Amino acid sequence: MVKPVVFLDTSIFIAALLSAKGGSFYILNNLGEKVDLQTNEYVLKEIEDVLQNKFSHKSDMRTQLFLLLGTADVNILPNRPKPEITEAKKYISEKDAPILAAALANSDYLLTLDNEFFGEKIVEMAESKGLRILKPKGLIELLRQ
Repeated sequence: MVKPVVFLDTSIFIAALLSAKGGSFYILNNLGEKVDLQTNEYVLKEIEDVLQNKFSHKSDMRTQLFLLLGTADVNILPNRPKPEITEAKKYISEKDAPILAAALANSDYLLTLDNEFFGEKIVEMAESKGLRILKPKGLIELLRQ
């Protein structure tokens, strides 16, 4: 059976680093056998920026990030070509376009806590291209069915 491919947004990693009790942490630590997890270089750069700018006093978070990436076997994809990112900007902000473009190209699901991704036009466009955008709870419930 082919496992669904789930693209993880920056917000999922940050939430998992901040709480071992939430859905984001649960997905990274418990669903590896049910789904293939992936992200891209852009998301890793965003995570690094967040850790440096907002959590520089918590030096262990960077180590925890690499442990999460490794234990969850997250596949790191290269960034998508500029024309695909430009196309994604028609639907979402410039800062989130590289994430949307990558998920559209490679994934069955985009997992995020960022409400911008849940705008009606974005959701409709994504679904028309075979991508469902979910929050962690939505994915967990879907996989329990």
